[in-house]
Amino acid sequence: MATLQVRLLGELGAEVDGIAITLPTSRRACALLAWLALRPGPHSRSRLAALLWPDVLDASARASLRSALWALRAALGPTANECLHAGRDHVELAGNGLIVDVRELERLLAAGCPQQAVALHRGDLLAQFDADWVLDARDEHRERLCGAYAALVVAAEGDGHVRTARDWAAKRVAAMPLDEQAARELIRLLVAGGDQAGAVAAYQRFAARLGAELGISPAAETKRLVSALREEPPGAASPGAFPAVFPATPATPATPATPATPATPAPSAAGAVNGPGRLVGRDGEVRALLRHWQASRAGSGTAVAISGDGGMGKTRLAREILDAAAADGALTAIAAAGGPGAAAPFALWSELLDDLIAQTGPLPKPPPHGDADWDTLLTAIRTGARAPATEPRLDRIRFFEATVALLGWAARDRPLVLVLEDLHAADRSSLELVAYAGRRITRQPVLFVLTRRRLPPRSELDAVLAALRARGTLAAEFDLGPLPAAALDKLVGLTVRIPAAHRERIVRLAAGNPLLAVETARYAAHDGDPAAGLAGAARQAIARLSPAARMFTELAAVAGRDLDRAEVASLPLLDNAPGAAAEALGSGLLHASAERTGFRHQLLREAVYQDLPDPVRARLHEKLATWLREREPRGSAVRPSPARNAAEIARHFRLAGQADLAADQLVRAAAAARMVAALPEAAAYLTEAASLAGQAGAGLDPELFIELADVQAWRGMLPESDEAFGRALELIASDDHDALAAAWLRRGHWLRGGICHPRESLRSYRAALDCCDHGGDTDPLILTESLAGMAWAQAVAGDAAEADNLLVKAEGMLSEVAGASPARVSRLSHDIDVARAHALLRAGRFTESYGSLAAASAAASRAGRPDLAYSSLVNAASAAACAGDLPRALDFADRCLPLVAPTGLLRPCVYTHSARTALLRLLGRLGEARVACDAAAAAAERIGLPELEGLVHHDRGLLATAAGEYKTAAIELGLALDLGAPVSRPRARLLRAEVLARDGRPDDAETELRGVALEPVSPADLPDTLVARMSHVQGLIALQRGNRSLAARRLREAESGWLRRSRPEHAEPDIDFGQHYVAALIDLGRPPVAELIEPARELAALRADIATVADLGGSDA
Repeated sequence: MATLQVRLLGELGAEVDGIAITLPTSRRACALLAWLALRPGPHSRSRLAALLWPDVLDASARASLRSALWALRAALGPTANECLHAGRDHVELAGNGLIVDVRELERLLAAGCPQQAVALHRGDLLAQFDADWVLDARDEHRERLCGAYAALVVAAEGDGHVRTARDWAAKRVAAMPLDEQAARELIRLLVAGGDQAGAVAAYQRFAARLGAELGISPAAETKRLVSALREEPPGAASPGAFPAVFPATPATPATPATPATPATPAPSAAGAVNGPGRLVGRDGEVRALLRHWQASRAGSGTAVAISGDGGMGKTRLAREILDAAAADGALTAIAAAGGPGAAAPFALWSELLDDLIAQTGPLPKPPPHGDADWDTLLTAIRTGARAPATEPRLDRIRFFEATVALLGWAARDRPLVLVLEDLHAADRSSLELVAYAGRRITRQPVLFVLTRRRLPPRSELDAVLAALRARGTLAAEFDLGPLPAAALDKLVGLTVRIPAAHRERIVRLAAGNPLLAVETARYAAHDGDPAAGLAGAARQAIARLSPAARMFTELAAVAGRDLDRAEVASLPLLDNAPGAAAEALGSGLLHASAERTGFRHQLLREAVYQDLPDPVRARLHEKLATWLREREPRGSAVRPSPARNAAEIARHFRLAGQADLAADQLVRAAAAARMVAALPEAAAYLTEAASLAGQAGAGLDPELFIELADVQAWRGMLPESDEAFGRALELIASDDHDALAAAWLRRGHWLRGGICHPRESLRSYRAALDCCDHGGDTDPLILTESLAGMAWAQAVAGDAAEADNLLVKAEGMLSEVAGASPARVSRLSHDIDVARAHALLRAGRFTESYGSLAAASAAASRAGRPDLAYSSLVNAASAAACAGDLPRALDFADRCLPLVAPTGLLRPCVYTHSARTALLRLLGRLGEARVACDAAAAAAERIGLPELEGLVHHDRGLLATAAGEYKTAAIELGLALDLGAPVSRPRARLLRAEVLARDGRPDDAETELRGVALEPVSPADLPDTLVARMSHVQGLIALQRGNRSLAARRLREAESGWLRRSRPEHAEPDIDFGQHYVAALIDLGRPPVAELIEPARELAALRADIATVADLGGSDA
């Protein structure tokens, strides 16, 4: 019998008969091994699938589980037959030859052998994993371990071995740094051993850590242990505590232990100061900024941009206006984009929102207006936590709207000023949110102050500023150039006292850069050579620090961003990080606020970073990566997702030369990005992960490429999606039918969601079913989803009869997936009903589709998908309109509003109001139609997408046409075409030509007709109706020109065309019209309520024109 040993402590590993085996390349397969080894006993497949693949559909998750089991069995070899038991419903890792280090540790503890037990501890449990279940298991293990350490302390002290007891107590404190009882025990043992200095230092470290992470002080009992060892009473602040690092904290200031010679103090802000609150050489900019602040304060929200090279004083100028606004009673917040490398999506806004909510207090419940999930959406932006999900493009707007709602709520009682710094380094999502929110502040007392470097150019940032300019939000742009020599000389004189000749040389070398002048002057004051510049100044400042303070400064440089209180307290490689930080502040390189410590300027950070030797940089990057990965956020009301900092961790691992670990983190970063609908960032992370995994020589995981293909599809990038999917297929073993079925199933799904491509979707579902047939024991959930998906594809673009057969099979399988989650079963029911409805719609059997669409809507609501519930009902509205039952259609449309308005689905809101506008217009209720159109306009304005604004103009053009307001109609339809409204462009041009002709402008109408020929025509445009409509317009043009004979002839031609399209009142279902319906649905991306073609109505209008010509004496009328 073979022996399988699984190591969970430290890095995951396994051995068979003492020989290490190569674990699967799939991270999820390794996580499966870890879970099974950690948790004895059988586990249901459904639970394992949901645990390890929480972000995908149940069927795909179960297929991925089967694939992971297949990979695990292959890695274990013949041993798998003895230890890995996988039945139809349950999976278990067990057997007489199985040894798991954690289980062995627990066995030894239970047997009363704590010393042998702790000897097995080689590191954190599953150190390379940080899913929620791992963090929970790690906490449980840590508590058991600390219990063992406590027992060893008691035993050692009882035997009189105080030093040994102290060592065990120190290990306990290291494992549970916030356990006050453990800290007291260590302090007591240090005192008992005569190490009073060590006892005080241990107390200082614990007090600092407690204050940083939990915001509390040690208990009186703990303070009493060291009170007799120090001169100060128990309530006094201890040396090295946080007040020295964060002076804004209301506590007694502290002094660092054994400080090095203090550096010359830095000016009060980077750049130049002329007394408190005054800038040197920027008076004009300050006055202009104050004017914009006063305008914003009065309710005319605006944005200003400050550009300039690094060190020109952008931050100092922004803080000047921030201080002035705060003095006027404004609510203020500031955030800066991170340093080099990828930041998490919305990183800039995460910091801002935390600051705002800390000042405003808890959010109101229910929200003042907008999305009912407001609080949850904001939490997702701040922490990366999961929020209720619909489609990514809809969720993106929900996140933006939640932020805008918070800004409005925060500014309800007093003005709001937000400073967003270093936008040249901001993540893409943060930039998009700046543009979105910037459009919406114009009627609120809100001021945005945006800072950026000129170089390198950033096209995304240029687009944001252009959008704000176009909307009139960007009121001013300040380009900070070099300061004049006189101003720079004055600045240097205010910074340090040096001879005039030195000042003159410094001014000349600084070339107008305030930061360079200040740092060079401070360097020269310590006998440095001014020609050495920032690098020399930074080098000299660090040289005067103690080793610990120097290490803190180097860690801060490698971190690339400011560190918060809790991070400072727990930095690696430092015994007393707060004390080291306090001393480092004296160098003048760093600054501290109430919550954060970092470099005074990015250029200073870069100077320190570049001065580090390559091996030192790599080592510090590796230490920070490991520290960030293992660090658990504590003491926060809103706990960040473990994957929140994954992109940052990946950057550190990459710069440390550990490409494989960086790739793993980037995969996690992509999953976190998808949670906040940040698809471009997710695609970038996954692409880089694939590249790094290849460089590391590790086997590539097909799941990585499937995920990338999924993301690219939802971005609308089909070629890129297909390329990634092709790579995934190459990596999946040809006999792994479950994995192949799951892959094709996912492709089928995204080709009916991210991209609407029914024929390719049909091919994918067919391939999934083929794999199911070859696999034998197929998961019923995968099979059911494949059947339902293929039925939909057949209904929309294939064989309708085959769709019916597939639906019968899918419904028959529903009883076999009862073990799936209720939401998943409801989603399956929705998919089946939608497929049936589309088959009926395509056949022109519109009234018969109502029941299936209503059932689909109800199932989608049960599944928690209001977007799908809306989609079903708006299809029902369109079907009723096609059937000529306009009141029924309006009823369906009205039922859409409660699904989309309270859930913040703004785009469906626009479409719903647009549908109601069209239906009310057709019913002749023009006043109500205008109200509905205004509602659509309000929702479209909030989103700010030109095509949706164009749709509103199209609706207004049709309303004006119905009211006989042809001049207005021509203007509105022209705007709709210019803005790219999602409507039939040939038809819209013909409508505009018609109203131009009716307005007495035949030449303009003829020009518009020529434009029709340049528009692409698809089946959704009903080409035969375009010919009839064009003849109608040509007749109107001829009539305006007085050619009644030609007018009569063209109008009769149009009449013949519409008569061919007309149907008797009780005719059989119109299959051609059903085909048009489906084509329009695919081309426009929504049911064609507003695009309805009503031959009877067209004929009535046409015959009225024929009668007019006849009255005028037209020869053919």
